[in-house]
Amino acid sequence: MAYFGRDCSYLIPIGMPVPNYQDIIELLGQGLTTQARVKIMELKEVAITLQEENLALKEKLRQLEVGSGLRSNMRFDRGLYWKLASPGDENSREGPYCQACFDRDKKLVHLHRNQNPQGGWFCAVCQNYF
Repeated sequence: MAYFGRDCSYLIPIGMPVPNYQDIIELLGQGLTTQARVKIMELKEVAITLQEENLALKEKLRQLEVGSGLRSNMRFDRGLYWKLASPGDENSREGPYCQACFDRDKKLVHLHRNQNPQGGWFCAVCQNYF
């Protein structure tokens, strides 16, 4: 499913008509309680589906907000990510952090000094050498 060119596969499609509240009132007024109960159950099912979709969207929004705030404080230099300890102060860098883990999962993973003679860095999470 795509909206405005964005992947929305995480959305839960309703896929069913939403029962009309007025129809339920009319069924009850006609004494057709069984049919009204069926419509009420359909309405409950739609409400639960919408609630699940709402929770999924809130989680996605939270992840995007965290990612955008974090990304603005990150600097990429010679294949490694560095975090600015003080926003805007390019001389206050922390790190380095794994480029692969940050780009793929938005996770800050500290790199370890490689113990071989060539030096470099090692990520214990994704097992990459830098």
